[in-house]
Amino acid sequence: MSDQSLVLDFKQAMQELAASVNVITTQHDESRNGLTATAVCSLSMEPTSMLVCIHKDVQALSEIRASGYFCINILSSEQQAISDVFAGRSGAKGEQRFLETGSWTPSQSGTPMLDGALANVVCELQEINESGTHHICIGHVREVRLEQGSSPLIYAQQQYGTLTDLPEAEKAA
Repeated sequence: MSDQSLVLDFKQAMQELAASVNVITTQHDESRNGLTATAVCSLSMEPTSMLVCIHKDVQALSEIRASGYFCINILSSEQQAISDVFAGRSGAKGEQRFLETGSWTPSQSGTPMLDGALANVVCELQEINESGTHHICIGHVREVRLEQGSSPLIYAQQQYGTLTDLPEAEKAA
C-alpha cells in the first residue's frame, strides 16, 4: 500500500469514528479565541486531566500557551451553529466568534464558558506535546459546570448527529 493510499484510507476510517463536538476556548489579556474540536478526551482521574488535540496552525493555540488555561465546552445537539462558527465556516475570527454565538460566562480563571453547553470543563495547561500536524494539550481540570436535559452533539461521516438518531436496538446493545 502506498503512503498516499494509506493516508486516504486512514482519512476515510477516521470519518467513521464518531466523536462529541466541543468548542475549546481561551482568553489571554483581553483577547478571546476558540476552535471546534472532536479530538478531546479524559486522560486521568488523579489528577483529573483532559487532553485536546489542536492543529499546529490554529491561532488559539498560542493564546492557550500564553494564558495557561483552556475550557472544553461540550456542545448539545442544539448547538450545531456554534460548532460551525468556531470551525471557521462563518468566516468569523477571534472575538467575532464569541459575539455570533450566544452568551459566555468567565470561569474563575477568566476563561470563557459557553452558557447552555452540556458541560464546561476548565483546565490549567500542564504540557503541550507536538505530534505530526497537531499539538496535544494536556490540562488539569480546575472547574466544571454542568447543564441538564439535552443530548450531546456528535460528528461522524462528515455530518452532525445525536445519540437520539440511533435506532432503539442499537442503543440497547
